[in-house]
Amino acid sequence: MDRKAFDELVEERGPSIYRLCKAYCGASDELDDVYQEVLINIWKAISKFRGDSSLSTWIYRVTVNTAISHLRKQKSRPSGTDDMLESLEYDTSDLIYKQEREQQYNQLLNSIEQLKPEHRVIIGLYLEDLSYKEIAEIIGKDTNYVGVNIGRIKQKLTKLMQYG
Repeated sequence: MDRKAFDELVEERGPSIYRLCKAYCGASDELDDVYQEVLINIWKAISKFRGDSSLSTWIYRVTVNTAISHLRKQKSRPSGTDDMLESLEYDTSDLIYKQEREQQYNQLLNSIEQLKPEHRVIIGLYLEDLSYKEIAEIIGKDTNYVGVNIGRIKQKLTKLMQYG
């Protein structure tokens, strides 16, 4: 892959990669480092992509594996309250509606940060509109595991958002 094609790939997939890094790392000081490391790993390995899965699935798998290995090296769990889904857009012209949506959004992000890291990855991929099958391929589990865990994660998030 030449530089121009890689730049286009980063422009198209970069926000999703960043959100997934953030889902796994939270709002830590390491976030930008992990994102950079993911891009380097994709650049180094793209020539070895065999097409056994879709390019998107392969990119997400590289992202998850890089985040996991980076955090293992750091041996510390990040914490923080920055926005995980920074690029989530909501359409509003009414200030009150906007404030309510922003409050719900921040509450969701805070709740997601309270999940176990592997659940943050699953819900991050789910929020990227990936299918259960695609998520299963990325995290190396079966589709049933993903479906059961998404249900549990949704229940946990609902409780966290209701009761803090």
